[in-house]
Amino acid sequence: MSNAQSSSGSDRLSALLASFAIGDSFYALDASAVQEVIRVPGMTRVPHAPPAVLGVINLRGKIVTVLDAAVVLGHALGRAKSVPGRDSRIFVVENRGEFLGLLVDRVADVIEYDPATANPVPANVPREQACFYRGIYVAGGRAIALLNPEQMLDVASAGPSQPRAAA
Repeated sequence: MSNAQSSSGSDRLSALLASFAIGDSFYALDASAVQEVIRVPGMTRVPHAPPAVLGVINLRGKIVTVLDAAVVLGHALGRAKSVPGRDSRIFVVENRGEFLGLLVDRVADVIEYDPATANPVPANVPREQACFYRGIYVAGGRAIALLNPEQMLDVASAGPSQPRAAA
């Protein structure tokens, strides 16, 4: 969902981010990658799945693997898995013909941003976690981490500590 914006007579490229919170931290996905945002339905557990996989759901005939975004991103902070609450939602994205749902604590705003203003992922983020980020943006006075859904999808296959190389 990119569009050209005119700003003070000059054209610049802008895009939209769909943002959400996990705990007190804010994250976002490129809004054009988000198929839909849904309430948390009942899930079918998957035996022997990696710890970040909560289960699968049938979303109008599409099988969606649901990941606990907090576990994937290393924010479990003492909780084995997230416990979906009233404000929890699942962001559904598609990658390489597979559907992935990311369980988040709550939905935030849709934010217009200029991709050229991305800050790099901080050097103090461990390498095994940094692969999940595309960059950091500042909006409304807070830092928002733009996620890489391709790498997050790989967690469903390879486990959270060993994501596959991007295809």
